[in-house]
Amino acid sequence: MLTIDEYIAKMKRADKIDEFDYSKKPENMSAVMKYVMTYFNEYLNIETCDTEMIKFKHATDKLEEEAEKRYPKSKEFIINFYILNKIRISKELEKWVEGVDYFPFYYSDDDFSSLAVEFCADYKLKGVDMKEFSENVGTLIAEIKKDITDEPSPSDMIHLDSNIVSWVRETYRKYGVDLYSFAADLASKYYERHVKYEREMFGERVYHVNNYNHRYNKNPFGIDQIYEDNKHRPFLENRRGELEMLVMHEWLFSNVYDDEYWPEYVNLCICNGRVSIARNVNALIPVTVVGLKYPDDAPCSTELIISTDGILKRTPEGDYIFRMDVSQSYSDAWQSTEKMEALISVLNSSFKTHGAPKVLEFTAPIKTEDFDDEAFLLCCSLIEKKMKKYAPVKLAIVNGGENRKLKQISYLYTIEDIIKLKTQLRERKIHILFSIDFSALSHSKRSYSHNEKEIFGSLTEMKNSIICLNINNERTQAAFGPKSKTRSDDTEAYYLNKYKYPRYDDFYSMLSLTLNDNQRRYLIPKNINSDMELEGLVDNLLRSGFAFCDGGAQHE
Repeated sequence: MLTIDEYIAKMKRADKIDEFDYSKKPENMSAVMKYVMTYFNEYLNIETCDTEMIKFKHATDKLEEEAEKRYPKSKEFIINFYILNKIRISKELEKWVEGVDYFPFYYSDDDFSSLAVEFCADYKLKGVDMKEFSENVGTLIAEIKKDITDEPSPSDMIHLDSNIVSWVRETYRKYGVDLYSFAADLASKYYERHVKYEREMFGERVYHVNNYNHRYNKNPFGIDQIYEDNKHRPFLENRRGELEMLVMHEWLFSNVYDDEYWPEYVNLCICNGRVSIARNVNALIPVTVVGLKYPDDAPCSTELIISTDGILKRTPEGDYIFRMDVSQSYSDAWQSTEKMEALISVLNSSFKTHGAPKVLEFTAPIKTEDFDDEAFLLCCSLIEKKMKKYAPVKLAIVNGGENRKLKQISYLYTIEDIIKLKTQLRERKIHILFSIDFSALSHSKRSYSHNEKEIFGSLTEMKNSIICLNINNERTQAAFGPKSKTRSDDTEAYYLNKYKYPRYDDFYSMLSLTLNDNQRRYLIPKNINSDMELEGLVDNLLRSGFAFCDGGAQHE
């Protein structure tokens, strides 16, 4: 009985196969595959097979099945190499590419061919000239790269600018390169290197202590060298800052949980010109009120004009927001379409003479025992219809508070009132937004601090409908203790930073995390009595990750 090697040699002689004719290499490999199958399926039988042959047969069957699934173009090469050398060349290459710098960025035939030449020069196998297999090795490396590269999921990039996400997805679609996974792996390596586990002295709590200073770092994660080594790749050309942002995103949200720094980091990158395709996070358009001047880092060209009769007394010098206070001359306008028509007529006259505002606001009506919700919604629909000719003017309703002396409560007094109206407007397809007065909203709760999370949680669900923020200069509360994070197994993990970054569990931080998008909104200061107070408000917002911009493309 012939061994498999003897059988293959015999069949080669019978078929007069010329192994040195490289133009027929694919045909020769295919013929050898057929010899192997014939050897096991026809030449041998159960009586003549010994244990080793049976094991070898099972191994080749398994290898063929795996190769068909993962590396179909290289199947014949993988099987033939195994038969002749008893080596799984696919496993050898899988291990080898793990040591190739920047292998996730490789995408072209030239990339894989150069790696094949390098591998074949380094890989020593007695009696085998690996250079003969250079082309096959290059094809297999390309298939390995494709097999280990997953399509990036948008759900993993929810905090990133949509332009960054598009860049990542387009890179995968066009080049088969997963930039997101590269960033995640790099962040993970820095975590293993710089985050240590420490147990508290008198307790069981374990802390994840970050010893890497990522804040305000000009070259975090060694991005400069990575970019320098790969800037020739078309998907990384002029994208140094964007690549850094990908890594920082993973580091902050999935490793050290310093997500409070994210909005500030993004805005700093944009301000310093480190990125070119991302937009500001939490961008605010400053709105001035009479007698107040913003500091230089919040340039303002928009003013707030409040009217009780709908008459604009002068032509504004620039952009403006017109707030119609219906509590006096038009106190019953929200309950009568006829009276609302009369108010709209006055507004039309003002806008025709002086130009339309960027936002037209209406204060919410007073809630009474016989208040008719349907009449109110009919008035909302009427306003939208009559104001369409001023597009792109935005329409908004301002929530209100409580007048204890007159025992009056606004129709939009609580967060529940606002959510209810938002639902009603959506059901009727009425496009009216909200100007949120936070001081009025806070007074609707007896214990505001206890209900902050409830309020901000509800606002998160409707943040796309918020166009104006009416804000006091709230008190800040810095904290330096550990941050807790609930893990998937419902246990608590605690994170500390060696560099003692301050955390602000206050109004501004919660507002920043609530919005956390690229939409532009108007900032309307409330109860601010001096330029110094206004500067304090601006500083607190900047510290919390807000950015200030002009009124160009509003509410995008």
